Amino acid sequence: LAAPMMRAALPRRAAVGVAAARRSIWGMSAQPIGDTLTLPMDIPCPAPLFSGATDTQVTTLENGLKVASSDLPSPSATIGLYVEAGSAFDEIPGTAHLIQHMAYKSSSSVSQLKMTTVLESLGAAPSSLSSRENIVFQIDTLKSSVPQLVGLLAETSLAPKFHSWEVEEAHAAVKAELEELQQNPQALLQEMTHAAAYGRGSPLGGPAMCPPGNLSAVSPAVLQKFAADNMVPNRMVLAAAGYDHAELVSLAQATFGKAAGGAPPHSTASAYTGGEVREASDEPISHFALAFEGVGWKDDALVPLCVLNTLMGGGASFSAGGPGKGMYTRLYQNILNRFGFAQSASVFNAFYNGTGLFGVYGAAPAENMGQLVAALCEEMTKMAGPISDVELSRAKNQLKSSLLMNLESRPILFEDIGRQVLTYGARTPASELVQQIESVTAADLNKVASKLLKTPPSIVVYGDTTCVPRYDVISRQFA
Repeated sequence: LAAPMMRAALPRRAAVGVAAARRSIWGMSAQPIGDTLTLPMDIPCPAPLFSGATDTQVTTLENGLKVASSDLPSPSATIGLYVEAGSAFDEIPGTAHLIQHMAYKSSSSVSQLKMTTVLESLGAAPSSLSSRENIVFQIDTLKSSVPQLVGLLAETSLAPKFHSWEVEEAHAAVKAELEELQQNPQALLQEMTHAAAYGRGSPLGGPAMCPPGNLSAVSPAVLQKFAADNMVPNRMVLAAAGYDHAELVSLAQATFGKAAGGAPPHSTASAYTGGEVREASDEPISHFALAFEGVGWKDDALVPLCVLNTLMGGGASFSAGGPGKGMYTRLYQNILNRFGFAQSASVFNAFYNGTGLFGVYGAAPAENMGQLVAALCEEMTKMAGPISDVELSRAKNQLKSSLLMNLESRPILFEDIGRQVLTYGARTPASELVQQIESVTAADLNKVASKLLKTPPSIVVYGDTTCVPRYDVISRQFA
């Protein structure tokens, strides 16, 4: 209250003068406003050198490291590494997951303290993630900090030092993630679906996260061997969204360029078999997933399957929004809007180098699961049937708008660059992807749907395992 009281005590002319003087600090006119609310501003604003993201450029160093980047007219950048290594390459399940949590710790030349101090002093935001076929190191930062951070990326990926005390500290983070997974039934079922689809002993069917009983088995020596075998330049992409390509290549040559290229990755091919996994739980809601073999990253049916995924859509029982939120998708209109007991009904998929999964997930009280399972199976079979021009057009428009709006995000642009270059060796421009989406027909969707429905189903139940029909009863509906 002190400021308003002082302002009231000043004569009006003095108050106006003080206010005008304050405004001049921000480059505004120091003249009294008078009765007008319009005030001219004279703030220099240099024009950007270019508009939007530049074309993605890719350069391969002698040791096999790929450097890929698109520049942006902003002072910030997202840089990082995409590595062809993940849980599918584990000799002991959980190794890649622990590698994720050992990022930005001690290396041969840099201590964890120094690594952390540098990252904090630069205001950088580091993160890391492991999946079945990739490990990703990502840093959001200012462009001016990129030279230092490329060096840290080289240290943490090529020369990690797995001290026993740092590995033990990472155990707490792994346990926390496992607890979070148990609280997210939808993510848990998607994880369990891989075991049902490929078998627990296969590279893709094994756990993506470290089982609690394996923490002690994943020793520093095991981590060191995994890094030596898999964290090698010829299986890496140094990607950047928001940095000049020539400068990034120069930085990569000075840091990663000194390392020797490693052996090519061994095959992680996993034969899709289909199957069933049921896990009993006291949850008040039962959860069900039904999946079939989809397509891999390099399959010609990838784009049609993505359109089909958008057409099916779905979500939770409570959601706000219109067509852009997926409220007009089949699972919303035919499941969530029809059955009040349905807590969730949504489509999910997973893409890998040689295979993939496409499925639906649903949740409801145990007494209603029979009806929900029947409805979900019906929606899956109807994918190979008539598709109206309206819903096809809506699905394609939703997918195109989602693609273009997501690529406006710098971290997502980084992800797109890194993942595409690691998978294909180059990046397909968004404009070309839009054309591919637009060319998809109803016949294309029917073709890919018919093909996946001919594969053996993969069924997962979590909760009351007795409330879902037997595997053979469900599979007969797709024979």
